[in-house]
Amino acid sequence: MTDWLVTVAAAMLVVAPLLAGGLSLAVRRPSLLHVINLTSMGLLVLAELLITRMVLDDGPLTVLGASMYFDALSVFVLFIIGTVGLACSLYMRSYLDEQVARGVIAPNRLNLFFFLFHMFLLAMVLATTANSIGVQWVAVEATTLATTFLIAFWRRRESLEAGWKYLILCSVGISLALFGVVLVYYSSLHVLSDVGKALNVTELLPVADRLNQHVLKLAFIFILVGYGTKVGFVPMHSWLPDAYTEAPAPVVAMLAGVLEVVAVYAILRIKMIVDHAVPASFSGNLLLLLGFASFVTAALFILVQRNYKRLFAYSSIEHMGIAMIGFGIGGTVGTFGGLFHLLNHAFAKSVAFFAAGNVHRRFRTVDISQVQGVMVAQPWTAMALLFAGLALSALPPGALFASETSIVTALAASGFGEDGAAAFSASFSGENGRMGLVTVFLLSAVLAFGGLIYRVTTMVWGTPAQEIVRGEVWTAGHVPMVLLIAALVGFGFVLPPPLRELLGRATNLLLLR
Repeated sequence: MTDWLVTVAAAMLVVAPLLAGGLSLAVRRPSLLHVINLTSMGLLVLAELLITRMVLDDGPLTVLGASMYFDALSVFVLFIIGTVGLACSLYMRSYLDEQVARGVIAPNRLNLFFFLFHMFLLAMVLATTANSIGVQWVAVEATTLATTFLIAFWRRRESLEAGWKYLILCSVGISLALFGVVLVYYSSLHVLSDVGKALNVTELLPVADRLNQHVLKLAFIFILVGYGTKVGFVPMHSWLPDAYTEAPAPVVAMLAGVLEVVAVYAILRIKMIVDHAVPASFSGNLLLLLGFASFVTAALFILVQRNYKRLFAYSSIEHMGIAMIGFGIGGTVGTFGGLFHLLNHAFAKSVAFFAAGNVHRRFRTVDISQVQGVMVAQPWTAMALLFAGLALSALPPGALFASETSIVTALAASGFGEDGAAAFSASFSGENGRMGLVTVFLLSAVLAFGGLIYRVTTMVWGTPAQEIVRGEVWTAGHVPMVLLIAALVGFGFVLPPPLRELLGRATNLLLLR
């Protein structure tokens, strides 16, 4: 009975978005498109919850002829995909209907948007659940194709340019990742001698310590740079601010809240294999390097932003850098903090871009200097925007305060006991090295905090221009913002036991326990 249930649930993860995408192409009525979208997301979330329960009860699962693999790490990422995807679907009702009413989207193009959205969702689900890292690579590449058209959906000169830039840079990155996958395949064949299973995670993990160490090191570097381009790590980040500025608000929420997490997941999967074969300090120090480069660079750029969408884009680079620092430090506290930070950032950044989408619809500009008095014009949106800014600045009671504190605590305590930095090399494990990195971390956090809060508060307070309509009607689009804010506040005080158990098990997997 259990096997039958998990097979049906796993199939539903793929069938729901695939069927919804196909139906979207055949349907023209906006109301019916929204029903299809919400039904598909509801089924996906239900399947994800069912699989999560089974993984927590029975451990890792292989399904459909070992083509799909579920463990605590993959179902944790599925939880983020399902939650943020459902929030975006709820938000899209009012957002898209207004865009159609204003003539921004032609009614006959609305079904194309939903088709691309579901294909994007399907690709991310496949990237997360595929047992083969080769299939995972194909799925990550498929996200590039779907999101290119979503980024350029407005068909303005700026959006087309942003979509083209995204396509070129991410294609180069994904090509590098492919070379890394080929190197893993080359190393695996010498041990497994099975062409069909040479890239399966379930086959690679047990024999990882027998793989060629030098080939694996080179493979990890290529995969880290390749998928890191998708995440937006510095210096491969130049596509990200333009894409986040031009894409529709629900698409940006999916890019920042979900796609970045899926790309990080792909890196962590390879890291698990590499850490079996070589000391964890190798992958850990590379993650620390990219993490600090992204964190420090983004903090500096946040100070000079004049576009609120680009402001939140650089905030995404900042927080992905912080998460990478947690994974690079290693240990229970650092790894748990990194995973928890991915979850919290996904929720907070979704709220931020939902609020930014509402502001853009009312003020018709992304220039911060031309947006004042959001609290007067859109009180519900203003409160969401203000909370998102405070949360992304890692202030309590937002859960980002807890996850960021965990990471900086692990950084300061690295080298002490078994929960210290398992991935730290000797060059950083000394007291001077640790304190130097902690100082850089805290200074960058202060810079990002000051820049973000200053920009957000100048938008929220003040008096809007005379032509700006005052007042805001409560719509279904406000519901996901409230729910995500409630979750962020709640997680800041206590984690629900199933989520805590899931995070704990995912942490143990990354620590090879």
